[in-house]
Amino acid sequence: MARFAGAALAVGLVSGCTGSISDDLAADAQPWHRHVECLHVIDVVAEPGLGYRAHGSDGGFIALPTTTLQLGRSGSEDSGYEDYRFAKFGLLVRRAQQASLEIARVPGDAFWDYGDHVFGSADALTAGPCTTHGPACEVDSAEYAGGWPCGADRGEWMVWAGGIWVNEPGCVEVVASSKDEEIPVRLAVGAPCGG
Repeated sequence: MARFAGAALAVGLVSGCTGSISDDLAADAQPWHRHVECLHVIDVVAEPGLGYRAHGSDGGFIALPTTTLQLGRSGSEDSGYEDYRFAKFGLLVRRAQQASLEIARVPGDAFWDYGDHVFGSADALTAGPCTTHGPACEVDSAEYAGGWPCGADRGEWMVWAGGIWVNEPGCVEVVASSKDEEIPVRLAVGAPCGG
């Protein structure tokens, strides 16, 4: 995160902003938040599958993996993220809920990568609610909504493709929240969480 504090300081100095350096650093201390659009849903399921657990009251508002996530590809050359590895997993949010997920603590550094966006650091994300009726399967149909999977009106849990980038494997502590609920969750990213 120090990289982003330095970038915020440089931007403030170059643009001649009227705020103080401490204001810039305080603003940078807040997580960079990404909103994941409903149109980027890739699937809809009736229930979270094997290896996932729903979190929250009344059956849960978000479902996250319970198994150790495998680390895959590395960051692109000359991206500034060459030493990061990607752990892919579907993000499941109950259709009528809005869920936020914030990285609270990591062994090194980490950020989310979900939705259609510019690649880069996001400490927090929000998805849902996605209450719009799902599309008919024919593209020429009057009910068709581009980007929604066929049968999106038949499932309770919306699924987004993506995952988390880490520069050190280990236990990533996140906070899942919706309305008045806030639940700590540990994700085993490339290495199991102890105890």
